[in-house]
Parts: sequence; C-alpha cells; structure tokens
Amino acid sequence: MNRLSICALVILTPAFALGFTLDNAIVPKEEILAGGPPKDGIPALLAPKFVSARQVDFIKADDQVIGVVVAGEARAYPIKILNWHEVVNDTIGNKPLAVTF
Repeated sequence: MNRLSICALVILTPAFALGFTLDNAIVPKEEILAGGPPKDGIPALLAPKFVSARQVDFIKADDQVIGVVVAGEARAYPIKILNWHEVVNDTIGNKPLAVTF
C-alpha cells in the first residue's frame, strides 16, 4: 500500500471507528485531519529480550534510556528502540509493566 493510499484511508475513516467522536470539538470538524499512523499502527514490544550491559554493542555511553527498578531488578529501555515501538509490555518478577515513550 503506498503512502497516498494510507493517508486517504486514515482521513476517510470515520471518527467513531477510531474509538471517539468529535461532537464536543471546539475546532470545526472539517478542519481536523488525521495524522500519524492509524490505531494500532505502531507495534508494541511484547517479549523484550535483555542482555547484560557488558554484552550490548548497539548502545553508546551517552544514549538515553528509561530505567526501571522493581524489587531490586533493574531494566533499561533504550530511547532509540522506543522511538520505533513507543510501548514495551514487560514483566518484572510477577508484576506487569508498560513502558511508554
């Protein structure tokens, strides 16, 4: 599917099909345009793989991460990966965790 087809599909999709209405919009409805990927267009990471810091060869020392510590277990979620996926669904111990960016 080419980019123009995708844009047309997003613009022509009724708002109610996207999970919301524009009934209370303060901007005229005809001036509201869809943008970005469609709903569920960015896949979440569902089973992230982790390696020790010593094994990582694609992260530089000054790269940013979102760091999480749960019950003494630390994880780092690189921003350069979250830029592409935006959501990581993970479990630390028995606790479910959603990391978003």
